[in-house]
Amino acid sequence: MTTQELRCNVVASNIKQTVPQAPRVSFAAPRQVAVFQSRSVANTPGRGSRLVVTHARNINQERGTKNAVKSSKQSRNPKGDRNGPIDEAAGSANSYLFLAALNAAAALPLAVAPHTVADFLFGSAALPHDLLHEPLLRILALAFAGASTAAASLNLAAKRGQLGDSSFQRLNIALLAASALNTVLFISNASTAGEGSVVSFSAFWVTLLALGGTVFTAWGGYGKNSETGLSLKRVGPLPAVKKYQDDLADLPDNSGSLQATLYSVLTVALVASGALYLLQPHETLEAFFANSKGEECIFTWRAIGGGLVTLLPAMTYTLREGAKRGKLGEAPYKALNIGVLGAGSGHLAILTPILLSGGGGPFLPALLGLWGLGTAVSGSNLLKNGNA
Repeated sequence: MTTQELRCNVVASNIKQTVPQAPRVSFAAPRQVAVFQSRSVANTPGRGSRLVVTHARNINQERGTKNAVKSSKQSRNPKGDRNGPIDEAAGSANSYLFLAALNAAAALPLAVAPHTVADFLFGSAALPHDLLHEPLLRILALAFAGASTAAASLNLAAKRGQLGDSSFQRLNIALLAASALNTVLFISNASTAGEGSVVSFSAFWVTLLALGGTVFTAWGGYGKNSETGLSLKRVGPLPAVKKYQDDLADLPDNSGSLQATLYSVLTVALVASGALYLLQPHETLEAFFANSKGEECIFTWRAIGGGLVTLLPAMTYTLREGAKRGKLGEAPYKALNIGVLGAGSGHLAILTPILLSGGGGPFLPALLGLWGLGTAVSGSNLLKNGNA
């Protein structure tokens, strides 16, 4: 090889090193093409290395997002099945709205036509009509109205995404407890054959269907916001008892709030009254009404006690928490205050004429005082819009 040829070869090799080669055309997947292009650019000092790092981060973020979404779906639905319409409806805002309407519809005939409802509920056992039918069934209407406002409060909480809050979890547990207790009362006092039954056949099944709707909604609302979904370990009686124990231990701590203290007093008084209604129905009816005749009256009184020992104290305790947190002006807490105000003013409207007419038992004034306190506390907070 001559000296001139050797010089030409050296010049050609230098040109190859200085002139960049055109990128190869690749038919690989888009992600692989992107990696190839970023690597080819990496040969350019400075800029290429930054592009490679940025692209790698983007790929890792994309993979992490997909894995997070996949694990989240698996945790909510371990079998990987899609949620059906029933699963979606349980605990939804619309289900609470339906539950509120159902309880309001049950309260209306009890308040307007108590004797007609007595015939439907108790059949021949209601005849002849007792003097206590009218006041007791109207008080029972107040219990249904309270359940309606509790469901309305949970409807508002569901719309705000607050069902996971401990206050509204407590309300769901209270709805479950009230439904379970009333189911036991109906089963223990009714015979599907109709013979010797306090509750009529049709009323028995209608009530059980209504209680089933309450369980469906409250269980869904509580279970969907718990750690393990609709698991009996989270929704069963033991967790409920544990929550009530925690609430009882926290009851004396009202953070110096007068409103919270008054709600605490109401909570304790309501639980005590409900327990007495359930465990000593004859004695308490004599103490308040000076009359305890009729098995249907005993059954109605115990049903009222079931609501007093489960749902209404949960409402006042939740309002106590709202007072401590300064949240009584929010819509869900306003709905609960409306429920307590309705229960209090309704009791006053039903019981005051009995006292003024010279009827009632020796402890009727004390019962009026309890509901007067509930009316005053809830009414004042509604007027002040939750402000201290």
